[in-house]
Amino acid sequence: MVVFQGLWSVIKAIFMAYRRVPIFYKIIAGFVLGIGIGIIFGPAAAALQFLGTIMVRLISLVVIPLVVCMMVVAVGEVGGKAVGKMGGLTTLLFTISTPFAIAIGLFFAFLFDVGAGIPAPPADPYAAAAGAPSFIDTLVNIVPNNIFMALSTANLLQVMTFSILIGIAISAMNNRGHAFILIEWFKSFGEVMQLILSYSMGFMPIGVMGIIAWLVGTHGLAALLPFATFIGAVYAKTFVLFLFVQVIFFAWILGGISIKKYLQAAKEPLLFSYATNSSFATLPLAMQAAKKMGIKDRVANFVIPYGVVVNMDGTAAFMLNAVLMMLGLPLEAVALLIGFDRLLIGPTRSFLNMNGDLAVAAIVQRFADKGDPEDEEKPVEQPA
Repeated sequence: MVVFQGLWSVIKAIFMAYRRVPIFYKIIAGFVLGIGIGIIFGPAAAALQFLGTIMVRLISLVVIPLVVCMMVVAVGEVGGKAVGKMGGLTTLLFTISTPFAIAIGLFFAFLFDVGAGIPAPPADPYAAAAGAPSFIDTLVNIVPNNIFMALSTANLLQVMTFSILIGIAISAMNNRGHAFILIEWFKSFGEVMQLILSYSMGFMPIGVMGIIAWLVGTHGLAALLPFATFIGAVYAKTFVLFLFVQVIFFAWILGGISIKKYLQAAKEPLLFSYATNSSFATLPLAMQAAKKMGIKDRVANFVIPYGVVVNMDGTAAFMLNAVLMMLGLPLEAVALLIGFDRLLIGPTRSFLNMNGDLAVAAIVQRFADKGDPEDEEKPVEQPA
């Protein structure tokens, strides 16, 4: 009995010490451990993939309800006019940032002579390229015809449209008492989702370990050597776009947030977005990071979910197909890189997209959110 009590005390002490470690260092540990397991056990490490699947499911479970609550509260409290101003500036900034990303991506592609020495498989004469949807189709698809289907399929753009409409309607209600009740309900439900998310965060380092072990064990690292110049170009453009455009120019010069404060707050969502290759799953962490930066909830609740849908900085910087064609290489060479995309290339896109969302949120707060100096968030009066 004494031995059991002593063992339990040791386990409890280790658990309490683990809880005190910041989540950033836990994710780092899971990342490094996953690499080690993947290298040592090789394909057998794929058995740990289920840990990453569980982690992503736990986070995805609350992301859609959380987005609905955040968007409804953000729009309902500030009104349609203020949201229109924020939305206009946010869209403009994401549009402006895309050419920067494309230019930087192309520069490093030519600098590193991307594609040299990469053999191409024979082209499939029967392969047909899928046509891009028209502008009208894209516009129509923004509006859901069945909100429950949009929720169940995690169609974030349609869910956001529905949430914005609810928020606008609440802000326009004549009965301010009812408007107050609805806003408070969505706030409370959002807090419940945040609490569930906090429980899921404890499993996050284990999930990251499982994902990385599976990726490294399945694809390996030695096979990447023939593609070294391509991967070097990808990471060079990622560094330049991240530091000089998104952090220094957007967050610091335009957004007014010091580089040190920004990086300290953003490190956790950026690392997690890289490890999971998912801006969607990183959204809750990004919301927490925005709060640490001093970005108001009403701004972050609108800009960051919106950015997850429309921000394409990471994808624009990759521009692989265009680069290959400009270099005169067969487009089929892309197939040889697909196996490595998920391991080393794809995560840079999620990383850049998430960082762009945070940087733009800082600018929008500075220039488009001109609320009360005391930052009151009570546009609807509490009923007597």
